[in-house]
Amino acid sequence: MTEQSTTAPETARPTRTAAVLLGATLLTTGLVAGVYFCFAVAIMPGLGHVDDRTFIDVLQQVNKRIENPVFFACFFGAPILGVISIVQTRKLGHTEANRWIIAGVALAFVGMLITIGGNIPLNNKLRDAGDPAKIADPAKLRDDVENAWIAWNTARTLAATAALATLTRATHLLPRTSHTSHTS
Repeated sequence: MTEQSTTAPETARPTRTAAVLLGATLLTTGLVAGVYFCFAVAIMPGLGHVDDRTFIDVLQQVNKRIENPVFFACFFGAPILGVISIVQTRKLGHTEANRWIIAGVALAFVGMLITIGGNIPLNNKLRDAGDPAKIADPAKLRDDVENAWIAWNTARTLAATAALATLTRATHLLPRTSHTSHTS
């Protein structure tokens, strides 16, 4: 006699773990995408209307403060959790969800690489200029940084948002529990 498929506690736990890992990946990716988005739609447009020294000073201050454990936990945690999530869902055989997670993690890495290769060098250029009140030509420094920084930020915002979308799709494909058929 064959019983109906039921949730087996021994198989439900790995799927629950995979769902939690994917959820944590989604959350941290979303928080990072939100930071980039906030720069794109509020901070940089707001700074577009201030004088050069204020622009430099504010970005120097933001760049100092963003280097903190909470931001780093999300910035580095998102791809790390994503890779762990890939391994977990692959072990469980959730192929379609796994493909979407791989795409999301790849896009998150693109956003991270854009930040490291594009935005951070510009942040460092601002930092290395020193006290905004003592910069000989703040307009030139701003011209050297502002538009390029905005372009890099737009690119990483798009990559992080696409990562968020693909990870969201993966959450809809990952089963909530595993089912096992039992035969007698």
